Amino acid sequence: MAGFEYTREVARKPYIISGYMYSTAIKSSEAEKLNEAGVLTNAKWTPVKEVSDPIQAGRELFNLQCLSCHTIDGIRNDIKDKVAMYPYMGVMAQLHGQGKVQGYMPPFLGTEAEKQALAVFITKEINHYDIQTQPEPYQVSQRFDTDIPTFNPSNEKYVLLAWNDLGMHCISDCDPWFVILPPANTLEAQLIKRGETPEVVTEGVELSYYVEPGFENPSAHSKFWTHSLSIFGAELEDNIGLAGKGMSGTFDLDESEISYIAHMIPVVPYPDEGPYNPYPLFTVQARDSSGAVLATTRAVAPTSTEMGCRNCHGGEWAWQNSAGVSGETAANILKAHDRLSGTDLHKKALKGEPKLCQSCHADPAVGAEGKEELLNLSTAIHGWHANYMYVTGGDACAMCHPAHRLGSTRCLRSLHASLELECVDCHGSMQEHALGLLRGQQHKKGAARLAKHLQPSQVASTEEVNPRLPWMNEPDCLTCHVDYETPATNPSAYNQWTSDGSELFRKRTGDEGSVRCQACHGSPHAIYPADNKLGYQRDNIQPMQYSGMPYAVGSNLSCQVCHIQPMEFAVHHENMERMVKNDRLKEIWPF
Repeated sequence: MAGFEYTREVARKPYIISGYMYSTAIKSSEAEKLNEAGVLTNAKWTPVKEVSDPIQAGRELFNLQCLSCHTIDGIRNDIKDKVAMYPYMGVMAQLHGQGKVQGYMPPFLGTEAEKQALAVFITKEINHYDIQTQPEPYQVSQRFDTDIPTFNPSNEKYVLLAWNDLGMHCISDCDPWFVILPPANTLEAQLIKRGETPEVVTEGVELSYYVEPGFENPSAHSKFWTHSLSIFGAELEDNIGLAGKGMSGTFDLDESEISYIAHMIPVVPYPDEGPYNPYPLFTVQARDSSGAVLATTRAVAPTSTEMGCRNCHGGEWAWQNSAGVSGETAANILKAHDRLSGTDLHKKALKGEPKLCQSCHADPAVGAEGKEELLNLSTAIHGWHANYMYVTGGDACAMCHPAHRLGSTRCLRSLHASLELECVDCHGSMQEHALGLLRGQQHKKGAARLAKHLQPSQVASTEEVNPRLPWMNEPDCLTCHVDYETPATNPSAYNQWTSDGSELFRKRTGDEGSVRCQACHGSPHAIYPADNKLGYQRDNIQPMQYSGMPYAVGSNLSCQVCHIQPMEFAVHHENMERMVKNDRLKEIWPF
């Protein structure tokens, strides 16, 4: 009889009376009123009517909304077992997403202050953790110096431009447990022969690279090489990446991209000595067939392991209290995945069989096909977590990505950041970003479930959110910079995507079809002038080398960098023949 009653209760969740009364004994029709006015104010059997003491109010809210199903130190459904791994931010995420994707629990009802009070009670009184309401600030102990190579315009015959293709490469760095992204930073370069009509050189030269001292031995700081065979099917030599490139070597000519490319260099942000450094530098050189050096420059290879999984899933940083997904955090993630998806990833990892996430979930970024019935990786991750993300704006992005303004990486360092634009100005809010991805896969199992409770804010309805494929359909520069003009006030590129990968900023060339946009403007999220808080001018090396200004190469009437003389008309695109006029930029970069 007891088993029957328990089964019957479980079958009715989240209701006592289906569609009418939740298992908390709160009527579903009262939800809107309670979210606005508060549960404590309207509860009959509690003396606490407001959140003046979060612990006291949180205890009453626990009794009212949790105790019907969860005990504290009881014999069944002990809340301590359920929340033991969660810090305050993880508890807040759970309360925010409760009842949205997983239908067996009723939604938390009450004001934001009441939600925070319950989270404080669970975190302090049950878990005995300190309250941390945002990612922990990282104290920058060292700002990294940057030597700018010399350039003499009176006798130099070549200009060498080099860049990282993404502006930031993230590494999950928990290979014994799972891998989202391995060490794989790609550098590109173009050699330009100066003259009245410059030319991009693609014959008779060799381009090479080498990393700065202290970063030559990444295998000493990463378990990627230990598990490369089981995860990627490739038995790699130490310090050699998945595309065969090491920490020094030569570029390969890619005629389709009109550039030289060194794919998937396995650089990590851990030097042999010193603090965490997500901006290691590479020296790039061009030589002729005799071996004579034609040109030399330097380029940053931004790479970060500051993935914010620990903010909600618990655990500490893996490396010097600054970055890296620790084993505890990774194990918590796998346990959650197993519980929610019926997998056995945690058990396999314990047996020495960690998995690549893209082995199940497709990913256009790495060409992984995944399993046909499953959402692609970016859609699955963003679609799920958007339902639980309780913070808004760019702060939501910084909960996971290494973009927090007080973090150890601070990757949002471009011209746009200096002009106080946020992630959401281009990509939309977390919910909008997820909706675009989900609408791109709305035929897949689970898409409708994840999208059900998400709401856009920049368009009127979900139907107006344009579907997109991750990494291929991205914000288009020309949405804001119409005809290459200065954008209007309060610009937004959200919901207007590039049609395919060929239109991405990192793939485009100027109107003349040869010089790549990144060659002159810098990498995504590090567009010149980039304000790198960890190293002044570390992202602006080439504009400083060739024109003595951090602005885009050739801008501010400096066409003679390549053309050896001032140009009367714009060549690469419209509106080049003008000075930088933005007062805000002039305050930051007084050149």
